[in-house]
Amino acid sequence: MPYFHGGHPGLRPGDRILPPDTTGTTRRLSAYADEVNGPAYARRTDIVYLTTDRGVASAYAAFYPDGALYRVEPDGDVEPDPDCSGPGLSWQCPAATVVAVVDPAVLYRTKTSARWLRLVEGPASR
Repeated sequence: MPYFHGGHPGLRPGDRILPPDTTGTTRRLSAYADEVNGPAYARRTDIVYLTTDRGVASAYAAFYPDGALYRVEPDGDVEPDPDCSGPGLSWQCPAATVVAVVDPAVLYRTKTSARWLRLVEGPASR
């Protein structure tokens, strides 16, 4: 089954996608979970998220200015994301490797992606 990841632009095949604990990024949904004192599983920063749905990955790519959509291979064990309401939609793993750049600059805006973007950017954007 193909996995996708939407996020920071500029990665190439062979590059690794690493968790926020390693990269130090603050542009993540778990930051919103921290803000609202969400459950521990939603605040994890030691994993990366993948999806089998290209559209969902595109929405996540839209969180970044000119974010990119990647096809990836998980590095390590893959587990279902307990924070996701759709079974088989979102997965978590220790890291992933970019296999292909599907879209180097996602320009994807819907009401849903705009709402998610506001959550990631924090209260100042609301």
